[in-house]
Amino acid sequence: MNLHNTNSTHVTKKYSLSTLGIWICTVFMLMPLIHWGQTDPLPTRYQDVNVSLWSTNAIGKSNTEILTKTIAEPGATWLRLFFKDVNLGQNSTLTITSALDGASQTLTSATIGDWKNTSAYFNGDKITLRLSVAAGEKSIGLSIKELGIGIEDPNTKSQCGSNDDRIDSTDDAIGRIVPIGCTGWIITNGRLVTAGHCVGSRAQIIEFNVPKSNPDRTIVHPGPEDQYPIGNFVSPYPNSPSQANDWAVFTASANTQTGLTPIQAQGKSFNVVQSAPGNTIRITGFGTDTGIDNQTQQTHSGPLSSVNNTFVRYRADTTGGNSGSPIIDEATGNAVGVHAYGGCSGSGGSNSGERATIPAFWDAMGLGSTPPPPPNEDCSGDVSSFPFAESFESSLGQWSQATSGDDLNWSRNSGGTPSNGTGPGSAADGSFYLYVEASGNGTGYPNKRAILNSPCLNFGSLSEPTLTFQYHMLGSAINSLTVEARTNNSGSWASVFSRSGEQGSNWNSANVDLSAYAGQSSVQLRFNVVTGSGGSGWQSDIAIDDVSIQNGSGTPPPTCTALDFNDFSITSFSNQDAAGNSSIGNGGTSLTLTNNTWKFIAYNYTVTPNTVIEFQFSSSGQGEIHGVGFEDDNGLTPARYFKVHGTQNYGLTNYDNYSGGTTNYVIPVGNFYTGSMDRLVFINDNDGGSGNNSTFSNVRIYEGSCGQSANAERVTTLENVTPILGTEDEGSLIGLRISPNPVKDVFSIYLNGFAKGTTQAFVYDILGRQQAQITLQPGENRISTRSLSLGHGIYMIKLDVNNESIIQKIIIN
Repeated sequence: MNLHNTNSTHVTKKYSLSTLGIWICTVFMLMPLIHWGQTDPLPTRYQDVNVSLWSTNAIGKSNTEILTKTIAEPGATWLRLFFKDVNLGQNSTLTITSALDGASQTLTSATIGDWKNTSAYFNGDKITLRLSVAAGEKSIGLSIKELGIGIEDPNTKSQCGSNDDRIDSTDDAIGRIVPIGCTGWIITNGRLVTAGHCVGSRAQIIEFNVPKSNPDRTIVHPGPEDQYPIGNFVSPYPNSPSQANDWAVFTASANTQTGLTPIQAQGKSFNVVQSAPGNTIRITGFGTDTGIDNQTQQTHSGPLSSVNNTFVRYRADTTGGNSGSPIIDEATGNAVGVHAYGGCSGSGGSNSGERATIPAFWDAMGLGSTPPPPPNEDCSGDVSSFPFAESFESSLGQWSQATSGDDLNWSRNSGGTPSNGTGPGSAADGSFYLYVEASGNGTGYPNKRAILNSPCLNFGSLSEPTLTFQYHMLGSAINSLTVEARTNNSGSWASVFSRSGEQGSNWNSANVDLSAYAGQSSVQLRFNVVTGSGGSGWQSDIAIDDVSIQNGSGTPPPTCTALDFNDFSITSFSNQDAAGNSSIGNGGTSLTLTNNTWKFIAYNYTVTPNTVIEFQFSSSGQGEIHGVGFEDDNGLTPARYFKVHGTQNYGLTNYDNYSGGTTNYVIPVGNFYTGSMDRLVFINDNDGGSGNNSTFSNVRIYEGSCGQSANAERVTTLENVTPILGTEDEGSLIGLRISPNPVKDVFSIYLNGFAKGTTQAFVYDILGRQQAQITLQPGENRISTRSLSLGHGIYMIKLDVNNESIIQKIIIN
């Protein structure tokens, strides 16, 4: 049965002029106080319906009974059901399935109660209900009293500054709250946090793993397995609305499909702290945007504007829908509060939210009966002779474990750590090092803190104090390492160095400029480590060694040691690694890529104007791109890749001169670009065939001249080089074109030869409703609008090929 709703019920409530006047005055009086609460409710209409699905009540029935019904609302972007008179017995079930994407939800008598007699959100305009009546159960069924219908989203947008600098994000601990249009996030004890003004909307749910929206901005819901009904809100805001009360803590029931709670399913949570944040704040949430980014997860960081015991203010981009986002201290990754209000503009102002130091807020989160005191241990001693060095060969020396404000102690160790897949295999200097052992659920992780304090450091005679040390961060759940400083045993700790996430299997060198503390007679430093979260949080051992404080640059002399590829994981890069064929040779000094293969190694390095990469290259057959370069993410940046061989005009081509045999390349990377990088990319691209290879041997990275290579020594004398950037992009959708456009009937879609196999194209109208699906082949594909039953109008064609997507507009006259 199809239920086509052609009439909708409209309720109009009339107010007297005096009542309206009071409301208008109240709103304008509150505007300076509260800025703008950043919710963005789902564009929705609700419609009364009267649909029932009941068993036949056959007495003595020994077999199950299956009843089905279809509900359709043409033009809807999504549907949601509201039930009444529900009886699902002990073993009967109701399964709801979307006709658009096949997503389904199964409800029982227990779980439908958790959902407050509602369903999940289902994409598209048609769903099928399947009532499975268990044997022996009678009077099984339910009625549908109301239908929630998604409608087209209006176009609204705002942010700090003249540009929207948010980028896509995939933080598993952050979800979208609907239908109110807010953000919520998981904390370490499994509870969830949002803004207070996000409370009170009808039958709310929180969604995780949210997909991209439709081209017209209408949102797409994840499957029911990623939707959770919300309950048990704790918030003063509904009864006492004020900016100081605009926080809420809540729980979410286990998922109907998986039986998991959000923290169990997502494996990620935020550590909430009351310590003052650093100078940079990150806001991640589900703000409004244009096109496919609308109300999908995006993130941006900006400077801290001010902080007190109630509010945190900052200039990080946010839009409607960001209310409830975590306020993240960029230096540590910890949450320090909840975002609630926009107030930014291009000329000034700031966005803001409530800080976790509000006593009632902290108590509601259940993170301790009283707030943990911030570490505040006075330093002792008076180190005034430099260099002051410690490698922990026999003890901690003058460094000391914190006695309050942390959870773990640092450990001295030699050799490898007890846990597989994490920690170093040996010391960086001598035989011993210090590390934080993360093993033990509830003891070593999740999000446990370890602090190591320095003695008092007298920088009165130092003009350029510098801290150098070696650090090691290997493991699937690495959290963060921060170095902090303060003076005179007072004031807030300031971050002077921070790293988060896995940093490779080698020891890494840190060189920290402490010139801001030059001339100070009492400076204290501390190493502050937080262990990982989730089920693999034990894989987050972090180590330090060879710590030294001196005057002037602490940059160690370059060694020009070739990379040993056995020390690295060889990982697929971006979406380009089609063949994935690689091998390590010559005892670890060479890496060979074969066929269409792009790889990277984790390699944290700050590229300066003096940075050089030197390597030997050979190839048995020419492909399209053979090259190497640094990267700071998993996306393609052609202006960073030095091409040395190949038929495709791609990347930096200044050194594209390979002619055979083994050729030595000395490339002054710093003449082309600089910045903090986290990986080294090796390229052997051959979209059009197979059989070619690239071998990179004796790869050395150093600053200026390493004193071991005559070629390297002349690099310092090179003048600035003008980059020569190739004109051809890389990817399967290069050269895509639709012609003619506009079109009356027959048009062609052209795909290049790199589009292996078949490509799927989806045609949507301007409301985001799918009208057709087309299978394409490389080359020219001729298509008739009549055969697709497409009328006059504007359509969007979305193509998915080789993990790439692109959207093109076509006009049919």
